Amino acid sequence: MRYLLALLLFSANVFAVKTRIEIIVVTPPEVLLSPGRTQQMHAYGYYSDGTVTDLTSQVVWSSIESSIATVSTTGLVTMKSAGTALIKATYTGYKGYGTVWNKFTPFIKVRPSTASFGKIEHIVFIMKENRSFDSYFGTFPGANGATTATLSTGQVISLGHLPDPPKHDMGHEWTDNHGNIDGGRMDRFDLELTCSVNGDMQCMSQLYQADIPNYWAYAQNYALADEAFSSVGSGSYPAHLAMVSGSIQRVLDNPRSSQPAQWGCDAIAGTTVPYMKTNEVVSSEFPCFNATTIGDLADSAGVSWKAYTVLVGGSGYIYNPFRSFSTIFYGSDWNTKVVDQSEFIPDALAGNLPALSFVTPPSIDTDHPPDSACIGENWTVQQINAVMQGPQAQWNNTVIILTWDDFGGLYDHAAPPYRDQFGLGIRVPFLIISPWAIQGVYHTEIEFASVLRFMEETFGLPNLGGADKIANDMQDAFNYSQSPLPPLVLTQRTCPVASEDTPAYDPDDLED
Repeated sequence: MRYLLALLLFSANVFAVKTRIEIIVVTPPEVLLSPGRTQQMHAYGYYSDGTVTDLTSQVVWSSIESSIATVSTTGLVTMKSAGTALIKATYTGYKGYGTVWNKFTPFIKVRPSTASFGKIEHIVFIMKENRSFDSYFGTFPGANGATTATLSTGQVISLGHLPDPPKHDMGHEWTDNHGNIDGGRMDRFDLELTCSVNGDMQCMSQLYQADIPNYWAYAQNYALADEAFSSVGSGSYPAHLAMVSGSIQRVLDNPRSSQPAQWGCDAIAGTTVPYMKTNEVVSSEFPCFNATTIGDLADSAGVSWKAYTVLVGGSGYIYNPFRSFSTIFYGSDWNTKVVDQSEFIPDALAGNLPALSFVTPPSIDTDHPPDSACIGENWTVQQINAVMQGPQAQWNNTVIILTWDDFGGLYDHAAPPYRDQFGLGIRVPFLIISPWAIQGVYHTEIEFASVLRFMEETFGLPNLGGADKIANDMQDAFNYSQSPLPPLVLTQRTCPVASEDTPAYDPDDLED
């Protein structure tokens, strides 16, 4: 009997132990404080089994800039002087970050317009994966780029030459975003997860024009936005929600599950995603949301649309932007307007593009480290060539937006302006390709919701009521009086092969 009792006690202890922490979230993530004022911070642990625990009284609190703000052992922050300070919560080796600001990095508003109404009939929104602006266009003439970076030690180094394919993935989710930004200092990238493997300092490197000549050709011939930011300071899943909904549904990070690729309404039971409620308490939710998307607005207005994406069972299905919205997933649109990405080229060549196209690639073509930028560029060229080689009338009234969902752990020097507790995130490459695009570098601050606002204004759609209400609308990136820019049909390249010493390194939660 005593052995049975001991076994039962042992089993109870085993099952009482929580599964591993996935992230620690500090709330509020962003706080505006005058010197002398205080703010109580909270820390929540989100675990791999989907549970959330308030760890405020258990974490070790510290301030990275204690001359600017201090924090007590219970999480009470006191602002000491002007400036910004990163507040860190540490628990069993895991870290979470919040930031206190004396003055937020301002968002520069531009007067909205409806100039595209009646002139643009097709908008193509292509989203790739995980590259920062400086990693692709840091050396682009006339752009706000950088070739040097500041480390957490204060040392300034030259950015290295990023190999293609990259040797490994790098941390780029909620915790990495907030730590890297460091209150606008942009100086803690070297501390992010797997920034450096075997001393390679890969996150502090960039590609040159010769590495991605076709992306550069688009930038040289159309408009390159050098103040475009991810809509959320996190990873791929919240960004793809923002791509079609104008907000992030208060989602903080990527879904977690006992099985891979469970990113939507068809996820298995037990799949959850960390979520911050309006009272700034963190919870976990099933990744299926009853929210209005731009597709719903288009349906109501009789505006045609399709999502050319990866369907169930395909590699890259996690990036399907409508998979997490119940109005689309459980409606007729899922089988009629959410189609395989391979249908885009035939539709474009035949002049059959809908008014709104949302395009995401198969995984290997996304540019996502450690996948090749060259291979991803070739896929992108195929899609854009199809639009440009289709009917001239279609090209004459089309706008193509090409962007990347998040920074992918790669260095960028530009501090994101403040929008709300979720974003903006670190800067990403962003190209505006159209006969009517201004030619050169476009300096207005924009985000993914800017594309949605441009869609709304172009086709007379109502507002989604989220970030698209305040995002700049990109109308100033076009000149409808200019001589239309001609198509630029490009040639695919032969891509380099990964070196034999490239490690097979893909740690948990770095896939996306």
